[in-house]
Amino acid sequence: MRRLLGVVFVLLCLVATPVLAQDSVPRVEPTACWMEMPEGVVEGENAECGYLIVPEDRTSADSPTIQLAYLVLYAVDAANPDPIIYLSGGPGGNAVAELDGWLEIPYLQDRDLILFDQRGTGYSLPTLNCPESEAGEEDATQACHDRLVSEGVNLQAYNSAENAADVADLRVALGYDEWNLYGISYGTRLALTVMRDHPEGVRSVVIDSVYPPEVNSWEQYGQNTADVFSRLFAACAADPDCGAAYPDLEQSFYATVADLNAQPAEYVGVDAETGEEVDQTLSGDDLINRVFQLLYSSESIPFLPWVMSELAAGNYVALNDLESGATQEQGFRALRQDEDVSDSEGMNLSVECQEEVAFLNEDTALANVPTQPAELTENSIGAIQGTFSDCQIWGVQAGDAIEAQPVTSDIPTLVAAGEFDPITPAKWAQSAASHLPNSYFFLFPGGGHGVIDMNQCSQDIMQAFLDDPTQEPDSSCIAEMGAPLWALPQ
Repeated sequence: MRRLLGVVFVLLCLVATPVLAQDSVPRVEPTACWMEMPEGVVEGENAECGYLIVPEDRTSADSPTIQLAYLVLYAVDAANPDPIIYLSGGPGGNAVAELDGWLEIPYLQDRDLILFDQRGTGYSLPTLNCPESEAGEEDATQACHDRLVSEGVNLQAYNSAENAADVADLRVALGYDEWNLYGISYGTRLALTVMRDHPEGVRSVVIDSVYPPEVNSWEQYGQNTADVFSRLFAACAADPDCGAAYPDLEQSFYATVADLNAQPAEYVGVDAETGEEVDQTLSGDDLINRVFQLLYSSESIPFLPWVMSELAAGNYVALNDLESGATQEQGFRALRQDEDVSDSEGMNLSVECQEEVAFLNEDTALANVPTQPAELTENSIGAIQGTFSDCQIWGVQAGDAIEAQPVTSDIPTLVAAGEFDPITPAKWAQSAASHLPNSYFFLFPGGGHGVIDMNQCSQDIMQAFLDDPTQEPDSSCIAEMGAPLWALPQ
């Protein structure tokens, strides 16, 4: 077995609650991997799994310990000693379960990859996953809160500062002198926190679809939502073919939303996860939410005008087809919430409520929602009110004031943003970059949320940056990308 890290295998107690504090913390304990390995990955040969054991609360001398899952995928040609550690988004994403999506990434040929399930997420223990929310239970947030507290989970300890300390401990425990951070979405905030609190051993940083601490996210939510829909409609109208094919796209879409809110559609659709036919109901608010989710995917964006046109004509299955990938040449990984470990709602609330919502004003957030288009207004208001209400229930206290301030660092940083990113707009990436003197900012036309591997151009930029983070990568290929190749009616 490669690189055993000098640790003896132990039998782990797979419990969902923290265990009593132990000596030699932090430490790593190798374990069998939690899932079936994809083709080409052999546990014990080119992949190893384990737990990082750390205190749940580093501010408490008698804190219990928690177990944080990691997977190391060894490079085909380990020419470089500095690996990439991937910090997933959310907060609450399951990085280890994303292994499949990494296997064809070219810049992993000469660097190890570390997938790390942050505290409270994925295969880490305890998990702050909320099956109550996934099942649609009434008062699900309260039920999840009460269950986790009764199990002994300290919800306050699940935050970016503790998360960043975990990342720093993992590097030392695995024996790497230095490594490269790659964060997406919330993972960018975590990467920035590592840069601020634990810069030692960080060779370079890639932050993709940036969520920096200085932004007032929910106070901007309504305007940002209106902006991304407006940007989509304007981009189609500016393209001669798309504009001619869908001349009244914006008006038609909002008319469809209004009609569906007045009378939701009942139809037989296909479940994006199982592929089975299911009875579905589609309201206007449902439609906005589902299109918003589709904007995350760069591959889905060119199909949205066509889908909107089909919806206006009553073809509701077209929306399911796009979500499942049936309308695309390349399969679209549907943005759905899988059961169990894929999306930790509790971790999301612990981080968002103490680091974001605690510093914001609900009345200001609501006042900032544009009154037009009216179909987006109520949807945004509902999302804002729901978030502030959930945070009242979650009951965590505001984090340190530094969690709402920009991060300044001279570590070489690649900053990437997508033109149509619905949740972390490019202006946030630019804000982060303005405080990082050794950073390079790139906006990718037609991109959604998560763009550094969207095409050959973005991958080449990533590779060039990793090869030499002190030099700005050649980005001339971006000018050749152009607007999305819009899907037109057959």
